[in-house]
Amino acid sequence: MQCLTEETISLSQRKILLAGLPCFNSFTAKQTEALVLQMTEVRYTQGDIIVTQDTVVDSIFIIATGMAEVSRDIIKIKKITKKKKIIKIPVATLQKGEAIGLNDTGFYSKTGMRTANIIALSDMLLLHLNLKSLQDFFKIYPNLQVDMMNATEQMLRMQLIKQSLPFSYLSHERLKWLAKKIEEISVKKNKIIFKEGDIGDRSYLIRKGEVEILTQTADGTHQLAILKSPTLFGEATLITHMTRNATAKAQSDCQLLELKHIYLTELLETDDNIAAMFMTLMIDRSRPIQNSSITHHHRVTADGQKTVILKNRLTGQYFKLSTEGWFIWQQLDGQKTMQEITMHLADQFNLFAPNIVAALLYKLAKNGFIENVEVTQQSKDEKQSFWVKCMMKAKRILEAKIAIGDTETWLTPFYNKFAYLFFTRLGKIIFFLLVFLGLIAFGFATPKVLHSFKSTHDTLLMIILIFPFMLLSVVLHELGHALATKSYGFEVHYMGVGWYWLGPVAFTDTSDMWLGARGPRIFVNLAGIFTDFLTAGISALLIFVISNTYIQCFLWLFALYTYISAFRMLSPLQDLDGYYVLMDLFEKPHLRRSAVMWLIQDLPKSFKNPSLFLKDKSALWYWIACIIFILIASTITLLVQNFIFKIIGLHSPNPFVSLALPLFVMIIFCLGIFAEIRQQKEEGLK
Repeated sequence: MQCLTEETISLSQRKILLAGLPCFNSFTAKQTEALVLQMTEVRYTQGDIIVTQDTVVDSIFIIATGMAEVSRDIIKIKKITKKKKIIKIPVATLQKGEAIGLNDTGFYSKTGMRTANIIALSDMLLLHLNLKSLQDFFKIYPNLQVDMMNATEQMLRMQLIKQSLPFSYLSHERLKWLAKKIEEISVKKNKIIFKEGDIGDRSYLIRKGEVEILTQTADGTHQLAILKSPTLFGEATLITHMTRNATAKAQSDCQLLELKHIYLTELLETDDNIAAMFMTLMIDRSRPIQNSSITHHHRVTADGQKTVILKNRLTGQYFKLSTEGWFIWQQLDGQKTMQEITMHLADQFNLFAPNIVAALLYKLAKNGFIENVEVTQQSKDEKQSFWVKCMMKAKRILEAKIAIGDTETWLTPFYNKFAYLFFTRLGKIIFFLLVFLGLIAFGFATPKVLHSFKSTHDTLLMIILIFPFMLLSVVLHELGHALATKSYGFEVHYMGVGWYWLGPVAFTDTSDMWLGARGPRIFVNLAGIFTDFLTAGISALLIFVISNTYIQCFLWLFALYTYISAFRMLSPLQDLDGYYVLMDLFEKPHLRRSAVMWLIQDLPKSFKNPSLFLKDKSALWYWIACIIFILIASTITLLVQNFIFKIIGLHSPNPFVSLALPLFVMIIFCLGIFAEIRQQKEEGLK
């Protein structure tokens, strides 16, 4: 749009154009002249966009010369990919004397939002009138077009609300709803709007004037900021659920829009974008400072990237920072606002990213790494399909865990007095030898034990009695992780027990290993599996030491379970040791998530562009590992099932019955993958 400084449309021509519109033809000559004098001339060239659909109506136009096309956006969603495609459908053309934004009785839009796109088909000259000028005109002549005057007021409110940061992404339906809920108030100069310490139940949006924000300290009253239109203030009590943290005073005569928190709360609970914007606003006004209990540890990843791990000594939480994140962390001195930090980041890295800075500060505040920023997590309306919700709920039930105490109180003395011997050179040689000999012993003992099962009574009871030893096995597995962590000098603050899918589990907090290098982390992840092999190997060797046939069968069964358990822990499909090894190997904290996104987004495109197939090698290797694991797991399930059938005297004449359980195992694993893929697809569409 090009605004013209010299008028090319005469006053008489303007009057004729305005009188030609039915909504203005009842005006007197004086009223018509007063209104056209408020209009400015603007010029558009062919192809220029004059107005855009679904934006707030902020002005009206009258065409003096040229033609324009009216089109509407139609959204089509593909059935398979669910991708949205916007199609512009031409519906009309506009010529000289016609208006943009008006119909015979007033505004064309009933919602306050543009209902169509207008594009210049030729060079055009138009008369332009913004809504503020139209409102000023109606204030002089209040009896003219009362409905149009009310509609103008409504649109101006919507325009002001839309300009305020928290409401910038508000849908036009919710924008119209909120514009009806607010009330306009006038505040005289020097009047206190609210005081520090007051209980707040409403916020204010500045329409006109300036508001001074003050705080009281031991040194006296200090000015924090001068706020102007269209700034929202007073919303902190809604986010933090605390009293007013500052005093608001009118520095000049002000017109404010008053928003009761009952309506803002409704918006926060139903619109994730609004909640995120409010959090950004809160962070933007704060002066975050580092938590004094945080320590930092520098690391270099496998691909040479420098990272820093933050550790909260009080809570045992960790946070990983990139080079840019570390720079932001260093700025958190309690003196700089988010805006100042953003500008420092731009100067240092040539990266202007206020959204990234806000997101990082929000996460740090939510996890207790910084102070002076108070945020609360808003509830989310998760729009997931019914079967995905069922799978996720079943997963939570099947993965119940209970943590037990602070492990450091007994684990460190145990390691220092005795367990350190396991990690000496001699200790490692002995353990590796026991694992190797145990595998050989298990292989030699298997034919003899299988034969013994045919003559051994109460084999079903033996299977039942093995459950307590299963718990012992998983406890030893986690003890292996814990002692390996201590061998590198890191902390283990808690251990626990639970139930994971088809059996009991124990777990160990090895989070402190994030402060270590990649090699030690992989070693700690494999320590539990190595302990399983060691436990199973010792059980297999005892078969040749003990002569009692019943005990031999029991030891062999326990060794079999422990070997299978060790293999299960290699699963990349669940949050088990094998997955953590892959995560550390590729230095990807969210390997499964990135692999799923690769499967959804890049793999379909790779059939047309093969180079995308190797875009993320870690994702490709992850899925190869998953396929191999599922095939081996199904085969092992089939072999174990046939063995159990034999020892308890069951025989299945139908091979399809024998394949039922392995097929079920494969389906369970695949459903877990499909549920996660579907969940991430649905999150991506929100």
